Amino acid sequence: MKDRTRSIPEVSDARFGVPIEPTLARRDRLANRYDYIFGQERVFPELVTALLAAVPQGTNLLEVGAAAGLLTRPLLTRAGTLTALEPSAGMLMRLLESDVANDDRLATMQGMVEDLTDRAIFDDAVVTFTPRRGMGLLTLLTTLASHVTGQIVMLLDDDGSMDWAYVARAAAIQGFDVEVKIVTNNVCGEHDQKRAILLTAGVGSWCQDCTPEELWELEARVVDVPTPAPRGAATRLMRYFLNGGDRAIVVKTEIDGVERLYGNLRTAAHRLGRDEVTVRRVDDGIQLVRLPKATE
Repeated sequence: MKDRTRSIPEVSDARFGVPIEPTLARRDRLANRYDYIFGQERVFPELVTALLAAVPQGTNLLEVGAAAGLLTRPLLTRAGTLTALEPSAGMLMRLLESDVANDDRLATMQGMVEDLTDRAIFDDAVVTFTPRRGMGLLTLLTTLASHVTGQIVMLLDDDGSMDWAYVARAAAIQGFDVEVKIVTNNVCGEHDQKRAILLTAGVGSWCQDCTPEELWELEARVVDVPTPAPRGAATRLMRYFLNGGDRAIVVKTEIDGVERLYGNLRTAAHRLGRDEVTVRRVDDGIQLVRLPKATE
């Protein structure tokens, strides 16, 4: 089998909405478990059917986060050519050792979207369950838009965080033609049902004038807290958030006080807003994100 893998530099400035290094380490670790195909617990037949229906026939396709190739094989039934982009060397090795690697339409690349050169242009792109969150999701979408002429299809977890809703609205503001579909496995019952978000963003009317940072400002109110934080600040912030109408707020403070305030907010969320709000640490602050109610 000929080697069609191109090596590109590692990412040095990883601002993806989550600490990316532990995520990449986990991918490498799981790549050694040959009884486990990465992502299999999130993929179900109805989702694959919906994904393939969203991918044009014969397209020059980029698959972002291909891992060991769980979705690469079905995507090749639609694509004319497919480039599998994956940051984990271990995952790529498993992909190259599988039977799908013998398909001459498949090329592989180790790295992340930020590593693509200006000459890397594709008709369409598919993003498969990226670990990025918050503004990191929107940055991924706008970065991909520079390399795609058609549409970007994102498979996202329905984890209750509503990140996908914020990204959809912010993308629409920036001119993307956005469609969102919640796909289930048609099974009733909390423990048996699987759900995923299929977000499609056409890039034809995309406008680059508004940066992802500015768009995220539209999605989340920013609250500044002095350092050291006043006594009871976390409790008052949590009550303010729970009693207000915001879907999310970003809490910012001096870097020396972020970790302590983050811990206090997590405690306040557990005490006052269990099952109602999640607290996330991001590069320059803390996100409070309201969880959707069961009826939403």
